[in-house]
Amino acid sequence: MQNSLLRNILLLILPFQLLSCKKDVDEDGPEITFNTPFENQSFEVYEHIAVSAEIKDETKIQSVTITLVDVNFIPVHNSLSVPVTSPQMSVNTTYELDNIHLASGSYYLQIAATDGKNDARVYRQVIINGVPKALKRIMLATNSGTSATTMSYIDSTFSGVIPFHSFSGDYLGISASSYYQEVFLCGNYTGSYTALEVPSGAVKFTMAPLVTPSPYFTAYYSEEKNNYVARFDGTIKGYDQLGNVMYNANANSGYYARKLIINNGTLLAEEKSKTSASRLLVSFYATGMALQQVAISQDVVAFCRKDDDNVFVFGNASSTAGLIQLYDRVHNNLWTPYGYTMPPGNILSVVRINMNTYLIAYSNGTIYQYDYQLGSLTTYLTGYTAVQLKYDEVNNRIYIAESHTVTGVDYPSKTIVNTVSSGETILGMDLLYNL
Repeated sequence: MQNSLLRNILLLILPFQLLSCKKDVDEDGPEITFNTPFENQSFEVYEHIAVSAEIKDETKIQSVTITLVDVNFIPVHNSLSVPVTSPQMSVNTTYELDNIHLASGSYYLQIAATDGKNDARVYRQVIINGVPKALKRIMLATNSGTSATTMSYIDSTFSGVIPFHSFSGDYLGISASSYYQEVFLCGNYTGSYTALEVPSGAVKFTMAPLVTPSPYFTAYYSEEKNNYVARFDGTIKGYDQLGNVMYNANANSGYYARKLIINNGTLLAEEKSKTSASRLLVSFYATGMALQQVAISQDVVAFCRKDDDNVFVFGNASSTAGLIQLYDRVHNNLWTPYGYTMPPGNILSVVRINMNTYLIAYSNGTIYQYDYQLGSLTTYLTGYTAVQLKYDEVNNRIYIAESHTVTGVDYPSKTIVNTVSSGETILGMDLLYNL
């Protein structure tokens, strides 16, 4: 009797307990009301955004963050953590746009809040005006002999060649990373691979060669954020701005890489035999494993990207014969798009203007313009024996490095803008921008 009564009482109480528990379950995320900035309000990089909002939750607010995201809602800048004061709180803070690499365009300012169980996000579209890209320095590698190399620069005033850093050893390549504001110099037989900060000149890292009768570093290639260095032992390594290895590959046995390029994420290498005149053009998977290869007959001077699937191969087939070929990377096909007789002499340097137009510096003192679409090779400038050409796409200008001068020429007008002389022999050149 007593057990029956107790059971009935529990049956009466249980539904109320269940209702009470269900009522205590937190099923709603915080409620966020965006006040400022206003929709499509415009800001400059290095300005701050005044952010105000109201946030409330029926139980608690655990955290609040503010983040700038792109149109795909991917974070592109720092997240700002906002101190939580109560389940009903006001946000009044500033979000600093202190990233020089923010490009002009539309973004979203995201406010995210959580109560520990449920999340909420709101977005406000803003327009960011990025810092205009500008040429900062023309970096030069020079020497007065074979035992030392000088890194110098020409600043925006073009008033002269300014020494920056001296290195012992020889030269293979120079590059500048505008993104990280670093410059790099790579030796060949005796010179180190070294990174320097700009403008301080502080050494970020250095890798010394093992000096032997053979070259130690054999190929050097730079893209904006990473550099690729090949050695005579056949290894090819990619390094980030701190000198950390982020890529590994190996040339064919008995070969070493002479020229490198990255095309749409794929590494291409000209490989030369250590014991014969044999040369190969090899492409690699992103993992560093060799994908495919084709024999080539020329000594490659420059690889130039045409598009995501094709790379121009400019070089010399002999001491008196330049050669233009196009490598179809997808189909592993190397062919000759310009079948006419090339000018007398050797190709010294090449620069890409766009996917159809390339300037080719020749040993005969002429710079030619090659137009792939028209199938033409015409004289662009005469009187320049250019060891290197660089195209400044910001100012639409060609920089021509000869043995002792650097000349800036507007493209395509051919108007000479400035010329600077160098007391030392110019070996290489690269352009450093503000971002």
